[in-house]
Amino acid sequence: MLLVLFPPAPPPPPPPPPPPLWLLALTVSGVNIGMALLAPAIPLLRDDLSASADEAQLVLSAFLIMLGLGQLVAGSMSDTLGRRPVLLAGSLLFTVAGAAALISPNIELLIVARALQGFGASACMAVGRVIINDSFDKTEAGRQLSTITMIMAIVPMLGFAGGGLVADIIGWRGTVGIMVITAGVIFLANMALLAETNHNRVARAPILKVVGVFYLLLRKREFVVHATSGALLTAAFFALGGFMPYEFQRLGASATMIGLLFSITAFGYMSGNNLSRYMGPRLGLERTVFIGGMVSLAAVVMLLALYLAGLAAALVIAGCLYFFGVANGLVVANSIICAVRAAGPNSGAATGLCGAMQMIGSAGFGSLIIALGGDQNFLLALGVVIFMSGMAALASWMGARLPS
Repeated sequence: MLLVLFPPAPPPPPPPPPPPLWLLALTVSGVNIGMALLAPAIPLLRDDLSASADEAQLVLSAFLIMLGLGQLVAGSMSDTLGRRPVLLAGSLLFTVAGAAALISPNIELLIVARALQGFGASACMAVGRVIINDSFDKTEAGRQLSTITMIMAIVPMLGFAGGGLVADIIGWRGTVGIMVITAGVIFLANMALLAETNHNRVARAPILKVVGVFYLLLRKREFVVHATSGALLTAAFFALGGFMPYEFQRLGASATMIGLLFSITAFGYMSGNNLSRYMGPRLGLERTVFIGGMVSLAAVVMLLALYLAGLAAALVIAGCLYFFGVANGLVVANSIICAVRAAGPNSGAATGLCGAMQMIGSAGFGSLIIALGGDQNFLLALGVVIFMSGMAALASWMGARLPS
């Protein structure tokens, strides 16, 4: 009788299945279109808009800076508002700002549009990554993120190659048009298919409390060393994308050939991510990151030795950069997972801070290299990259010594 009057409460509904892997890969890797497609076309863009080397670099750096700063905002907002609304708003801005970049008549408006485009893209990158953390345990999250970053590597590989080809055929605006189409597909696909994955939202906090969360994260040694290793190697990767087109151009390469040569680095990145899927579960994420840090340093030191010996032909440079790409594949995804796990409940903020460190570092070091004359002095530019790789190797060594 009591059971009739007071039936037991129904069991809670099962959690929704994880988002499809292809959707997460599209969301996170589509952002790379905004970076990879345009890099081989920078010399053409510079000539078409009568821009200086510093102004042309800002087309890349403005995107990267806002991609970094935006991840601080998007990651924290997704902790309080949920992943889906933040991701949809960001992908819409990514699309609209890309259209503005497409029709920009001068370098100044192009830089502004690229900055807004980067801010919108930041939500795709930060929220897409933290959705993986929501949906899988630590080891599986590392495997899934490595799979996605392997797919991400295909995008810049095709982007560098295709961007140069498109630029040679229809100009740099054609590369921007492809970005707009990609961003629109990301928005529509997530609108149709993405379910909310943040079921433990934190209370909305005032701005000072949000800043306090970042301060606490930066006081966590585990977070700092893992985030630093990934940020430095990401920054080195994009710094190479800023000055290598000029070196390849000096060696006689066309925009198409520049894209093909630098896509070898992205192929190495894909190889490293594929290797990471097997090394991570067997050696642990921290040791995998350490091995990648050592490989990155060895690759750029070898490039320096070959350059000083007068052997640095275009294909030789590309071969060294392949192994640098492998190192990135071993480090970047795994370092993010290690850093985010160290953050506890503030995983969205941690993901955003990791992304901000990566992108702001990329813009900062890339702009520094060009400002110092790295577009004309390859040895100087390479020296900065060696310094970055050495510091990343040191951080990865420190991370491997910390308790798991």
